Amino acid sequence: MRRIAVIGGGVTGLSVAWHLKSRGLGDVHLFERDRLGCGTTWHSAGDVTWYPGGDNDEQVLYLLELISRLEKQTGLFSGWRETGRVYLARDAAAMERYSKLHTIMQGRGVDTRLLSPKEAVSYHPLLNASALRGALYNPRSGNLNPTGLVELYVRSGRSLGVNIHERSEIRELSSASGRISGVVTAEGERLQFDDVVVCAGLWSPDLVGAQDIIPAQGGCEHFYIIMEMPERVWTKTPPSFLSTADLIYGREEVGGILLGFFDTHANVIDVGALPEPFSFALLNENWDKITPYFESAAELFPAFNDASVRSFINGPEAFTPDGKPLIGAAQGPEGLWLCTGMNSYGVTNSAATGHIIADLMAGVAPRFPADIYRVDRFGEKSRDPQWLRQSIADSPSSYFF
Repeated sequence: MRRIAVIGGGVTGLSVAWHLKSRGLGDVHLFERDRLGCGTTWHSAGDVTWYPGGDNDEQVLYLLELISRLEKQTGLFSGWRETGRVYLARDAAAMERYSKLHTIMQGRGVDTRLLSPKEAVSYHPLLNASALRGALYNPRSGNLNPTGLVELYVRSGRSLGVNIHERSEIRELSSASGRISGVVTAEGERLQFDDVVVCAGLWSPDLVGAQDIIPAQGGCEHFYIIMEMPERVWTKTPPSFLSTADLIYGREEVGGILLGFFDTHANVIDVGALPEPFSFALLNENWDKITPYFESAAELFPAFNDASVRSFINGPEAFTPDGKPLIGAAQGPEGLWLCTGMNSYGVTNSAATGHIIADLMAGVAPRFPADIYRVDRFGEKSRDPQWLRQSIADSPSSYFF
């Protein structure tokens, strides 16, 4: 039987393992160096939004369908709640874009609504109408608990026969005669595999570097805060919100507000300098970096000025130069695959990522577009450290929607 190793126990690796096993592609083993979800999955905001076209269309619909199926199968709950989202327009140009998007979404049968500033406040009572030109309401949006999604993949995967190994660090990949031959554990044990799928996020480059593969990704600081509001003025959960002009997003969080930032000139980090083990860990607070974005957010939501901060999350994420992940065959030994560089959309992309890898390994046409994720699409530029670092710093804000 074909033996397949999946390295990385976040939502991406767990989805890949589940999809491979559900398709009957072999004896699937997943290796996580510490505990499942301990890397970047655990601090994900868990927001999921559908919109037409691009990576958030059929891929998101598939994620929601798969979540529903796995919840019924396992009896577990992902925490998914559909709250809707308001896209906030600061000027006429943004409102025109949203008007066009509204027409397309209605054509897909989704009950979106264009809102005046006053109507936007009726959807989210903390909004300042005078700071708005208008808004678009998209009902097909919500959030889930990343840990809940992990548990769905784990429970269902184990029932299918996925072998999950926690506290099992893989130090090296082995190859022979131009194809992958297995992995080497931290204890020096050599395990034979026919295929290896590297889903190690920030740490993927370390694993594949010895195979002369340099993934075009890098780590950035990525921020959100959770605020306690001085007064809760909503009687039901308001929709999440997004303002591309201000590079902010947010939603209700246990009676408070989660406010996130996709800042320009993001702080690139040296992954090798992260403390070990970097499990369920965060970086230091950086108020200087987020203050300008917080001030813009407070123009839209004046109540934020009186809020107290419950948590400051600075969780590193892996980004790529074009804001799209690296999914597919690595340009190295045959049988080596990559699923990495998720650009802070690992939860949203997890189901489609697993499906794409399973399709490619099964030798069938992928259900979802795969060429846009080709691992080698940046060519030799990925070997230019200066170009890569600058591209990664620009990526979070450049591709934020």
